[in-house]
Amino acid sequence: MLFMRTAAKALLARLAGRTGFLRRRLAGRLVVLTFHRVRPDGEPADGRPMRNLEVPVSAFRSLLLWMRRHAAPVALADWFPAEDAPGAAALPTRPRRIPFFAVTFDDGWADNALHAAPVLDELRIPATVFLSTGAVENRIPFWWQLPGLADDAIETMKSLPPDELDRRLRDAPRGVRDACAREFLGWEQVRALADGGRIRFGLHGHRHALMTSLSHTAALDDICRCRQLLLSRAPGAAVPFFAWPNGNVRPDLAPALASLGLRAAFSTRRGLVPPRPPAGALWSLPRNNVDRRLAETPALWPWLLLRAAVPRA
Repeated sequence: MLFMRTAAKALLARLAGRTGFLRRRLAGRLVVLTFHRVRPDGEPADGRPMRNLEVPVSAFRSLLLWMRRHAAPVALADWFPAEDAPGAAALPTRPRRIPFFAVTFDDGWADNALHAAPVLDELRIPATVFLSTGAVENRIPFWWQLPGLADDAIETMKSLPPDELDRRLRDAPRGVRDACAREFLGWEQVRALADGGRIRFGLHGHRHALMTSLSHTAALDDICRCRQLLLSRAPGAAVPFFAWPNGNVRPDLAPALASLGLRAAFSTRRGLVPPRPPAGALWSLPRNNVDRRLAETPALWPWLLLRAAVPRA
């Protein structure tokens, strides 16, 4: 059944490509890709949860090569330059007949430096890492990294109050917490990646809490803490963009995000970013998730573009 679904998606995407539909829909627009972790090829399943978030390094490289043949890579900061802020008069000229793509990562995993960055450097593709600063600054891992949690249980537990999830993490053995924390970048790695010139860092909250589970004040405080730490610990590394943890958008925070100097925020909704998004859409822009199965299945790569071009309502 899985093979049949994959074949059907691949066929539909090929037909869309042959008729010119994809080319017309993608022209002049931006496909933002979301990755999380990039891991060594052939790595055995060692009990880590959420393995679907991990892409083997060879699949990561092959997918980016394929994307580069079909679209032009661009940094988020170049798609949303300062003069492209709401109310600005001029928009930098971009070719209208070709599609563009941007690479982003969520959370701030150490393997982004170890395995993803060398590929990005080799292929000369820029990227933005949306950083959860609590894991970097305080070495506090994510609660769902704890061993023994099944993926479906994790999805259910996401709706629990943040304090309850924090308690579960505090109750875990210190050695387990420390091992989980070592999976994240440190500030020296963040600065080294930024010094390379190809990778920049956006905001992903301090605690990686779902913003819809916090009060307005607590949510804003969490984002401000993330921003303050990034600006102070890695000067020059930050770009003015925010990615909502888990895609839980808070429209009521948009004015505050703008007052902080941010230019846009990204959801987990599929779709394309136009050259000049409407002001009301800037705080819930689409991104297109790349999980392990998609990355390892070349037949689905055209489907990635098709589902971005025709997102679900």
